[in-house]
Amino acid sequence: MTSLIQQIGRLAIRTFKRDSQVPEAVFNSRYEQLYNLVNRVTPEDINLDHRLLSDRGQFNASTDGAPVTYMQVYEDSDVTICVFILKRGVRLPLHDHPGMFGMLKVIHGSVSVQSYSHTNTESLEEKLQEILNTRPSAGVCPATKHQKVLVTASDQACRLTPNSQNIHEIHSVDGPAAFLDILSPPYGTDKRLGVERDCHYYQEVESFNVPYLSVGSLTFLVSIPSPTDFWCDQAEYTGSIIDRNAIEENGS
Repeated sequence: MTSLIQQIGRLAIRTFKRDSQVPEAVFNSRYEQLYNLVNRVTPEDINLDHRLLSDRGQFNASTDGAPVTYMQVYEDSDVTICVFILKRGVRLPLHDHPGMFGMLKVIHGSVSVQSYSHTNTESLEEKLQEILNTRPSAGVCPATKHQKVLVTASDQACRLTPNSQNIHEIHSVDGPAAFLDILSPPYGTDKRLGVERDCHYYQEVESFNVPYLSVGSLTFLVSIPSPTDFWCDQAEYTGSIIDRNAIEENGS
């Protein structure tokens, strides 16, 4: 019998396989089916070791190891399925997902998610140039800031697309938290397109020495190095195996 995580993996592979012959309506249908499956997943479905979820109090870098644990469930050239486990009081820093689709399903605890969307507005070019001239070493981009949301294991998955809410910061709230993450295409070298899809880190710019344009929820993000308070260790995935070859052989 196929487990839920294998159903999710099979459908994620079909949904995100880059095939120009697949009609948009078919992609959208598969995407919604995948979203509905992802909303059902629990720690038991991935055989998550509950010791990884134990609450040891506020994170202490000198005694608690890495603030975040990464677990890879499946990856190919089109899609990554993984789990992130955040200890109490830690975060995934503000980072982007260039050109990606994504689903984030909390399976344990609670997280706060602050999302942004890249904004390409020609009317901002002059103001951006003024900012860049003021801070020549800073890569600054305009973004729409969305309302921060609290997401628990009982809530539906968060979504991101290549054009919407694809920059975010995630904090654990009131204890450890874990979430299943599906991203497509993955980070790393994209041999098909001949590009390197890197993860970039940002911080919100609250003020400059020069006034800047304010339009509703529009803000500016500045590119920064990887924050020193963020690093990951890795845990072994021991749940049901997602086998792409078996999926292709069965034609499903």
